[in-house]
Amino acid sequence: MKKLFLFGLLSMMILFLAACGSDKEDNASGEKKLSDKLYVFNWSEYIPQEVLDDFEKEFGVDVVYSTYNSNHEMLTKVQSGTVAYDLVFPSDYYVKQMVDNDLLLEIDFDNIPNYKNIGDAWHDMPFDPDNKYSVPFMYGYDGIAYNKEFIKEPPTSWADLWNPEYKGKVALLEESKEVSNMLQQLLGNDMNDPTKEQLEEGFNKLKEVVPNVLAFDATPSDRLVSGEVWIAHAYSGSASTAWLENENIDFVLPKEGGIVWLDAMAIPKTAKNKYTAEVFINYLLRPEVSKKLSEFIPYGNPNDEALKILPDEIKNSPGMQFPDEVIKNAKWNLPLDTERTQYMNRLFQEAKVE
Repeated sequence: MKKLFLFGLLSMMILFLAACGSDKEDNASGEKKLSDKLYVFNWSEYIPQEVLDDFEKEFGVDVVYSTYNSNHEMLTKVQSGTVAYDLVFPSDYYVKQMVDNDLLLEIDFDNIPNYKNIGDAWHDMPFDPDNKYSVPFMYGYDGIAYNKEFIKEPPTSWADLWNPEYKGKVALLEESKEVSNMLQQLLGNDMNDPTKEQLEEGFNKLKEVVPNVLAFDATPSDRLVSGEVWIAHAYSGSASTAWLENENIDFVLPKEGGIVWLDAMAIPKTAKNKYTAEVFINYLLRPEVSKKLSEFIPYGNPNDEALKILPDEIKNSPGMQFPDEVIKNAKWNLPLDTERTQYMNRLFQEAKVE
């Protein structure tokens, strides 16, 4: 009996400790409650500290905020499980990749009433057609940012990055698929379905521009502002951020098309604080909060209500306004299969050190 009693007592203690340590957000009545902490993993330079501070003050939640510079870095850390992130910000094609690999939780949109502020054009996206796993955050383009102080004629093609006059003054994005997209567009190939031979051709072409390249940099804003970089394969938001400090910075989509993309908010399957993550998403979708995001880094904003109160200066920043025919020429990025992805990554690393 004593053994049975001790066994029962031990079992109850284990269950109690497990419940205390599981970081669940449901209380005994089934009502939702906020967690003490929220683990957010986001692109660098994407949310101002003011927005995080205001959330912490209003909701009493400590936001543990970490950043990354590429989708690949984010995915690797999520898969490693070293940190149980509650919210990540994958780009469109990585949302699909994470869904296909069973890495994301379905979102409870009852906890996100401000989702109604997202424009209709950003619903039912090809990477999440049923709007189950992601919420649009910001969109933009991969194109060409440049400093008009040093480059007098606007670039028109990806080929302009190869201009020998720009030796040591070029920056390229640091993610292999995005660089590959640029290379395949330049060569006239399907960037989302290249053969291995076309991948080889593309990265051989990259080797030719490496002497021009100062850095592979996801956020070359400071380099563009200072004149350290004259021209860059860059995100439109980087150009807009640089333009806020230096009016000589501009951004174009090349004649080959360029790339249109969307960064989304998603909840990894390893998240311990799902409800709090959804409350945070809802907070970011408030028009006045979303406006602050665009003022901090002027990417395209899918929040219609935020756009109504956004200053004209931000609406007219580089990369925010393009004619419809230019936008229609831009391509959506899609992931390659595992074999080609691994081959592409290897070719990219080899080309960078040539």
